[in-house]
Amino acid sequence: MIQKFWLLIFCATTLPGRTVDLGGVWDFRYDVDARGEAGAWYSSEAGPAWTKIQVPGSFDQALRNNVLYQGKAWYRTSFEVAPALGERVLLRFDGVAIRGKVWVNGTPAGEHLFPYTGFTLDVTALVRTGSNRLVVEADNQLLKDAIPDTSCTGWWNYGGINRGVWLETVPEVWATNLAATTKRNAAGGWDLGVGATVRNAAAAGRGPGTAMLSAVLTDAGGRAVWTGEWTEALAPGATNTTGGGAVRNVEAWSPERPALYRLKLTVRAGGATFETTAPVGFRQIEVKGTKILLNGEPVFFKGVSYHEMYPGAGMTLSREQVRRDLLDMKAMGANFVRLAHYSHDRQVYELADELGLMVWSEIPAWQTRAETLGSDAVWNTYGAPQLREMIEQRRMHPSVVVWSVGNEFPSDREPVAKYVARATAWVRELDETRLVTFASDRREKDIAFDAVDFIAINEYFGWYYGAIGDFAGILDKVHEKWPGKPIVVSEFGSESIVGWKNAALKDSGMDYSEDYHMKLVGTHLGYIFDPARSGYMSGALLWVYADFPNPSAFQRSPAHPPVAAYMNLKGLVTDDRRHKRVWAVVQRAFGK
Repeated sequence: MIQKFWLLIFCATTLPGRTVDLGGVWDFRYDVDARGEAGAWYSSEAGPAWTKIQVPGSFDQALRNNVLYQGKAWYRTSFEVAPALGERVLLRFDGVAIRGKVWVNGTPAGEHLFPYTGFTLDVTALVRTGSNRLVVEADNQLLKDAIPDTSCTGWWNYGGINRGVWLETVPEVWATNLAATTKRNAAGGWDLGVGATVRNAAAAGRGPGTAMLSAVLTDAGGRAVWTGEWTEALAPGATNTTGGGAVRNVEAWSPERPALYRLKLTVRAGGATFETTAPVGFRQIEVKGTKILLNGEPVFFKGVSYHEMYPGAGMTLSREQVRRDLLDMKAMGANFVRLAHYSHDRQVYELADELGLMVWSEIPAWQTRAETLGSDAVWNTYGAPQLREMIEQRRMHPSVVVWSVGNEFPSDREPVAKYVARATAWVRELDETRLVTFASDRREKDIAFDAVDFIAINEYFGWYYGAIGDFAGILDKVHEKWPGKPIVVSEFGSESIVGWKNAALKDSGMDYSEDYHMKLVGTHLGYIFDPARSGYMSGALLWVYADFPNPSAFQRSPAHPPVAAYMNLKGLVTDDRRHKRVWAVVQRAFGK
């Protein structure tokens, strides 16, 4: 059944040049008959009674009649604003799942098609001094011809305003998408590149013709280590701007020593000033032959995949919880985290920068149909724009070293191979400083690996198919077919329930004991870390850090224990973060 609901919030007054958090306790209601838009709920009082919810947060965390709720949700808020002359009023949404439409004072303000990237709307022309009404329609119904599509059933499809909402006022000329690139130079220092988008909302012929930009890079103690200035001619709308120079005597960023700097960009135009900042880590990631290099030295990715989920919180994790999770990964010996299977909230990237975890960031093309990926219409509407948004919003973070164009789609078929080639070329056009790949479950049968920087394979030998020992031969076959590329095992593992034991272990089958989990993972880690494969193996990323809800598939498996219905139990820890015995197996293999 497709259903709808509404939400109501009242928040504090904002001041010019300020950012106000619109989060809090919201009123909401379901629209069972999907009457919201037709009934003009964005401007009327019609509809059922209100209840309460926390925003940001997921609007439905319980099954209804054993069916995951999917449909539309309506949010309504009142806010106050008093912009000064020449200021713009912006609404920033960090994530509305899956699609969002926005109205301000009954007038459409814009819409967004992607669940895990943010969007900003300039609502200056729609607001009035004093009280204003904001309405958001969120719709988490999966569509056949989209990314994600109706095949995307690998995790709980949490809907709603899962991430923060902000009200901002800025001058008529301001900057977005600030990010730095770093590359080692022949002099022993680093070449720093500064990039941003300058936005000019002044009326044609009235606004300033140029902007003066100044950038200052400071270390952890606030000492300036580099400065730069340049001017930029201003056209109406958006103008990409670049600057930079050579930097010496700075410390490199690495998982062992995640040295961070802070870049501040100041934009001066028409008598107004705007400032924005971004983190900088001096690091370079590249592939040479069958090796992945970080700052010129071979690096081995040791880590886990990570879903943004916690019991009772849906996809809206607290910063404290994310920090605990990432620190637990570090304690296990991890230097890497694969963000599955979508761009996570900004706080995950910020904490990975700070704590020293390399990051794989991916769009939610999860088992997407070949026909969908091969469609030009889907590419133009959902593929290219979603990749662009992920990269523009996350490339400021030095922890990000891998962009992924998807996971477990049918990459043994020609339409998907063409998608991978097109998507990787697009990613490199947007950002040539990171590696590009996708995670394949077709392994030696794949026909799309030629386009990527390294091969990433998902395997579940000894769980869904085959025996535990079959995996070793697959690694060798993949290397034989692509001898010139590094190989990362991007998923492997089995499921277990805390306390379940089995003294008579076999080499295959869905054995949910912790003993079997330890045996399978330990054996596979042995194959990956075998010195005989050290010339081409570059990573071991377990699936998954924590157990997570997946009602769409696991209730249908006759082997899946009823006590764990609707859950994926492949975590090294439980969903509430209790260590399973397999956690220590991984810790030993990772060298802690």
